[in-house]
Parts: sequence; C-alpha cells; structure tokens
Amino acid sequence: MHTDTTQGTSTNHRQKVKNMKVYISGKISGTDLTHTRKRFSDVADKLQALGHEVINPLCNGLSETDPWEAHIAKDIANLLQCEGIYMLQGWEESQGARIEHAMAKDAKLIVFYE
Repeated sequence: MHTDTTQGTSTNHRQKVKNMKVYISGKISGTDLTHTRKRFSDVADKLQALGHEVINPLCNGLSETDPWEAHIAKDIANLLQCEGIYMLQGWEESQGARIEHAMAKDAKLIVFYE
C-alpha cells in the first residue's frame, strides 16, 4: 500500500494516517459479488487492524437492486465524511471508482493505492 497526498508525493502511510476514517473504492458493478464482498471485507479488516475506521460501500444500507445512481450518490456522501480513500487494484476499470477518486482528490483527501 502506498499513499498519494494532494501534492502528488508518495509518503509512508504510518506517518500520516493514524486513526483515519477511510473509504474503500474499487470495481463492484459487473463483478462476482461473492468474491467482491470478500475482497472489500478483507481490506476493511486490514485497515481496521491498523486503527482506521472503515467505510465499505457494500455496506451502505442500499439493496443490490437499487439503481447505480442511488449507490453512487450514497457512496459520494459517505466518501466526503472521510479523511482518506483506499483504491483497490483495478479501480480504473470502474466508472464509480473513477468518480470517487476524482472527488477524493478534489476534496484533498489522502489517497491510498493497493
């Protein structure tokens, strides 16, 4: 895992991110949801073990059958309550994750990359 501050420099995550609220972002739509839930959950467990509060978009209170637009609206609202975002590998393949990444950069959150 590495971080990217808003200035675009890499830094040691342990120096900057003690007890942060971190949003997990990655490709969800079009994936095997059983595998994706486990992947997001495993990352959440690791971040929590480091002392972070984690926001998992798969636990946003909406149903799988709710429209994508409802999910992204809820996810952005949740993201903007965080101090950092953790981008899972392959996030670039997801329209939602690309939006979340852009919002995080605009909001000057600390960005972590898997």
